[in-house]
Amino acid sequence: MILPFLEDTMEASGNHDGRTCEDTIIDSDDSSLYLAIHRLRSAMRNLIVYVKQRPYLQMFLERVAEMFEIVVFTASQNIYAKQLLDILDPDKKLVSHRAYCESCIFSDGCYTKDLTVLGVDLTKIATIDNSP
Repeated sequence: MILPFLEDTMEASGNHDGRTCEDTIIDSDDSSLYLAIHRLRSAMRNLIVYVKQRPYLQMFLERVAEMFEIVVFTASQNIYAKQLLDILDPDKKLVSHRAYCESCIFSDGCYTKDLTVLGVDLTKIATIDNSP
């Protein structure tokens, strides 16, 4: 399987002499990078998430959701975090908004959560985070 943006590029160039797009990419100098990306995406598609909930977590989330808007903003990849949140909030009634790694700013080897993407008054929010 070729990443969609690479497949379009390969087909548009038209100079791969009857070989498949994948064969052409594998022969390229950057083949290890493309192969690694392909393997990573394949593995992530088959990702199975298990959750062991702390006692009273569900009750806590339900009560907090009655009083506040719950927004989960994580630096985790959405393929993992979405599955986890779907387990914790299967009806999507507790967590009103989800933001993932894609909404973070990557700088100096770290992901920083840019709270402005939430579009809310930042003076009226409380954050709970496991990292500074």
